[in-house]
Amino acid sequence: MGPAPTFVLKAALLIGGLHSPPDIGPMNFQGWFEEASRGRLEIPEPVADRARRFRYVFVLGLLNERMPGYFDQAEKEFRSLGVPSESIHRIAPSSDATFSENLDAIRDEFLRIADLGPEPLVVVGHSRGACDALAFALLEPGFVSERVSALFLVQGPFGGSGAADYLVGSGRPIDERMPVPARAIARLIRDIESRRLDRGQHGGIVDLTRDAARTFWEEMLEAQAEAIPIVGPRTFYIESSVSPTKHPPFRRPVAKYLETYYGPNDGLVAAGDQFLPELGLRLGMLDVSHTDLTHRFPAARPRPRLRGAFARSIIMAVGGQAGPEPDPTPISPDVPDDDGSIRAARR
Repeated sequence: MGPAPTFVLKAALLIGGLHSPPDIGPMNFQGWFEEASRGRLEIPEPVADRARRFRYVFVLGLLNERMPGYFDQAEKEFRSLGVPSESIHRIAPSSDATFSENLDAIRDEFLRIADLGPEPLVVVGHSRGACDALAFALLEPGFVSERVSALFLVQGPFGGSGAADYLVGSGRPIDERMPVPARAIARLIRDIESRRLDRGQHGGIVDLTRDAARTFWEEMLEAQAEAIPIVGPRTFYIESSVSPTKHPPFRRPVAKYLETYYGPNDGLVAAGDQFLPELGLRLGMLDVSHTDLTHRFPAARPRPRLRGAFARSIIMAVGGQAGPEPDPTPISPDVPDDDGSIRAARR
């Protein structure tokens, strides 16, 4: 075979990869999530068996150092379905460092995990961890082609966050459109965060301003254009938006600020900023807050079934089983929070 056909063959193998990405439809994913949140999703044994053959890597988001229980429910659910504990891993990027400063440490962690065994990796990144995971993937397309089956990017601020703008002093000024108590609390939160930034803490917030995030991804996608055909088919976005009234009380002022000046949001990221249109598949908008899928109370509502539903939906996705269509009757948003149900918004 001459050099040109060889090059074409190698390129095709690189793009296709050693491990094909899961075949997931947005309606299927929302259906699994909805059924699981009602406690009605049974995972077939062949699906669970295939899901046990992967390694799972959770990439944690900003302020993970102060969030005990981050992804605990998902890990518990995976173990209950037979995924070995030694096949579940965490990467916790520093909240005090920028994207660029964290990349070497993240790369080292992925390589270390890959060295533990030949199993393909399923990566689940949340919030800024979703951005960290995707940045790594675009910079390391060969690794992705060889070792990664799927990247689930959950509520990532790819377009930045108006909340980050506000905290660093460049966001839209608060006016009378926000209630007086919410204005006072929002200003208090900004003052506290400003002092932390002055002390060199939480430097990762600066990367999450809207201007900084959009510039970062524009430059990244241009520089790594050849990686997009490799990374794109393996990338799945999980987005959310919810009313400010459904957040824990101390988070409501931020959600109200975003709703007032940036539109529907999950409490930290506007609905339109949670994906990159240039690559990947959007799995739909869920009616949950920014921490409901990943954190324990008090950072999120005390609903472990919801977090369990998130984990079981991922198991269904990577297990390769076509799931039930969503129930055509939406769950009422007025159902009390402690009943475990959740409404998946349809598109």
